[in-house]
Amino acid sequence: TTNTQSFLTKHATSHLMDYQIQKINRQIQDFIHVNQEIDHYHFDVCPKCGKKHPRLIKAGLANSGKQMLKCKDRGKRFVIDRGQLTFYSHQPADKWNELIIDTLEGNSLQHT
Repeated sequence: TTNTQSFLTKHATSHLMDYQIQKINRQIQDFIHVNQEIDHYHFDVCPKCGKKHPRLIKAGLANSGKQMLKCKDRGKRFVIDRGQLTFYSHQPADKWNELIIDTLEGNSLQHT
């Protein structure tokens, strides 16, 4: 796991509560994980056309800002999270992760 202390100055951590430091740690870990996985999409079956072992390429961004992929075999485009909990949401996955973790930990959300 990544240590938040290496990302935050001692001055910053002295003004934060432990749960806030932990939350920042989770967010940094999520960002690092997303950056490491961003170019590694794996689909055994195209969720749009059903082609097995599809050849997929990036195909721009949807209006929601989500990555679109295109099946080179059939020319069908789809959002990277098709079939996932976040598919119909306009919120990014990290917001969903934050909500789920905060809910499990019993933290109240005060987001606008």
